[in-house]
Amino acid sequence: MPIQRQTWQRLTPRNDLPGLPCPHCANGKIKLVKNGLVSLEPKHVSDWREKNPDEWDFVFATERWSASMRCDEATCGEVIHMIGDIEVVEADVDLPGGTSTGAYEEVLRIQAVFPAPPLFRVSDSVPKRVKEQLELAFRMYWTDVSACVSRLRTAVERLLDDQGVPKERLLTKGKKAGKMHRMSLHERIDSFASGSAHKDQLQGLRNIGNLGTHGIEDVEDADLFDAVDVLEFVLTGIYDSKTINAKAGKLKSKKPKS
Repeated sequence: MPIQRQTWQRLTPRNDLPGLPCPHCANGKIKLVKNGLVSLEPKHVSDWREKNPDEWDFVFATERWSASMRCDEATCGEVIHMIGDIEVVEADVDLPGGTSTGAYEEVLRIQAVFPAPPLFRVSDSVPKRVKEQLELAFRMYWTDVSACVSRLRTAVERLLDDQGVPKERLLTKGKKAGKMHRMSLHERIDSFASGSAHKDQLQGLRNIGNLGTHGIEDVEDADLFDAVDVLEFVLTGIYDSKTINAKAGKLKSKKPKS
């Protein structure tokens, strides 16, 4: 299922923390517990404001906050913590008479969430070493998009390992014939998915993961969300197709009762 992009926002109003999916169960959403949001202003900020009242401006506001969340699924009740700071943004404020004006608004910037909610629900069929990389990617989402897509690339590497794709091959031509050649991820994907619909999908994940690994600033949230959608589709196709085909075969072979 494509990721619900509007849910995954790092900036949020104080009274509207996002209802992210529970990292423990498959059904719940995380919700703020009563009095669970705590916000504090550093002393050096309040001292500076008191000493320089004429120079103080709303955009200098600084606070650190934490929020205690809990899964709303009664049988789960997982506990999740968010932390962050505030950010001042421009916003439209509605005025009487149907007009509006520009103003500044303080919003919460989410800097970390633990345990990290999954960007997509990972099937139980996915092997542990792939899951480990996905969980690291889910943590990185809040702090570093490039690091996040880099972890998705590593998940692809672990997928190929699980599928038995070699990391080396014997050269048969040229001056280095007879020697072992360490295969690039590009070559490993071609070896695994040649002639498969997954080939272009995995190569796309490799490319965006390379950009993230090299710290390219052009990696944006939209790129990450595209990568998440692609990787979820690939994992489903590889690890869940057997289960789906078995169920389809069971339905096909079912005969009417005599």
